[in-house]
Amino acid sequence: MNVNGSAFGKSLKTLRAERGLSQADLAARIGSTQRYVSFLETGRSRPSRFMLQRIERELALPVSRSQVLYETAGFASPYKHRAEESRDVQDALNLIETRLLANWPFPAFVLDKRWTILRSNVPGKLFVAGFVGPQNEPPNLFRIFLSQTFRERVLNWKEAAPIFAARLYREAADDPDLADLLEQAHASGFLDGLDETFREDVPVFVPVEVLGPDGQRLRITSLLGQLASVQDAVVEGMTIELMVPMDSETEDCLYGASGPSPDMNAAE
Repeated sequence: MNVNGSAFGKSLKTLRAERGLSQADLAARIGSTQRYVSFLETGRSRPSRFMLQRIERELALPVSRSQVLYETAGFASPYKHRAEESRDVQDALNLIETRLLANWPFPAFVLDKRWTILRSNVPGKLFVAGFVGPQNEPPNLFRIFLSQTFRERVLNWKEAAPIFAARLYREAADDPDLADLLEQAHASGFLDGLDETFREDVPVFVPVEVLGPDGQRLRITSLLGQLASVQDAVVEGMTIELMVPMDSETEDCLYGASGPSPDMNAAE
């Protein structure tokens, strides 16, 4: 068994297990046999590029996982390896900032996979400035969530904390750096008492009630999304977060956000 075959087989077996498929299930989906899938996983057979494309499509793989599959099978990946600071990625970020964030009237951000803020609109910069002090590094939403300042200004902490915790658990499962943040959250007591917040009458939305800089209560939630046509692993790991006011008073307050804002990350 060659090294590449072994690496590909392990990757395929992991992907299959994650989706709860047997070898026979996967074989049926890709138009093959259980014996062939077994040979792929043990390294006794090497997939063709056509078969890789079928596996990629049938398992609905993200770009980052597809890259691994192609490369461990000994093929050049059709997807480029771009760095976050590359011109292509920066151009994509600038496009999202100017075409989407700038036209959203409420706080809006582009976050990397570790939830560091890469781009934001003016209301977003003003909103974040209320929770962080002067700093050289871009703010990180998870670190903001874990800060004492943020916690003190969330008026419905018992209801909102499980929402923040769920996001942290979900992202930490795939990222070692966020796993460290999760440990910090446990150590700081951020996750204490979450088991006591169970309720049978869970609402459609759980708004976060935040005390604004002027003392006004803001009730907000978020829309999270990505561009549908992304073909890059770095951009694929980014999230667009759009804050949404949950009542007219919050809407009026956020609409009124204006004035000079800190140059968090000016577009090149």
